[in-house]
Amino acid sequence: MLLMGESINGTRKAVGEAIQARDAEFIKALALEQVQAGASVLDINGGVAGGDENADIVWLIETVRSVTDTQLMVDSASPDALTVGVEACIKDGGKVPFINSISMEQARIDAVIPQVEKHKCPVVGLCMNDDGIPETAEGRFEVASQICELVDKAGLPTKDLWVDPLVLAVSADGEAANITMGALRMIKEKLPVSTTGGLSNVSFGLPNRGLLNRTFVSMCAGIGIDGIIVDVRNKQMMATVKAIEA
Repeated sequence: MLLMGESINGTRKAVGEAIQARDAEFIKALALEQVQAGASVLDINGGVAGGDENADIVWLIETVRSVTDTQLMVDSASPDALTVGVEACIKDGGKVPFINSISMEQARIDAVIPQVEKHKCPVVGLCMNDDGIPETAEGRFEVASQICELVDKAGLPTKDLWVDPLVLAVSADGEAANITMGALRMIKEKLPVSTTGGLSNVSFGLPNRGLLNRTFVSMCAGIGIDGIIVDVRNKQMMATVKAIEA
């Protein structure tokens, strides 16, 4: 299971403050902590309210690359930030990064496909379009199929498309987890892609979130999910992952 470390994200208070203060030691320590905990990919999101995202994401990438050669994942809604982020990753022989993320929203297609065509970046694909997130597993599978066709035409091997079937909070919709797992099952059975997900949203608004998250990860692993976007520093979650892989 490919573990994508989610912690270097400017929307998190401590990380945002470190970005604004250019506290390189904090970011380096956070990167190394995730790598040591088992992350094979590090998500990098430089979005800070009132910040300069282009400059911030380049600074983050350069800072992280100074201490690890772990593959990075450029995470931004901005086409310009994606462009400078990818270039910062591959500068001086660095690894081609993942992009987080594409969907069938036209704005995301316009932002991401040029990078995929130029650099063959692996990409996370979200099962949503300009109408939002489909309410059924079948609807999400249809979006996944469209994204698969899109990246294939862009020259990306479909195994480098990591489809996220998306999960909504079960506190708002009791069927949310079942819909996600249904979509995951169809994607695994019918599409030549990889699968991943930020699964912790399933427990939003509920008590015992950690237990619910670990249970849901185990259920998705049973279907064959190939990776997860996760806080690898969470020892209980990592114990669950190790048990799954045993």
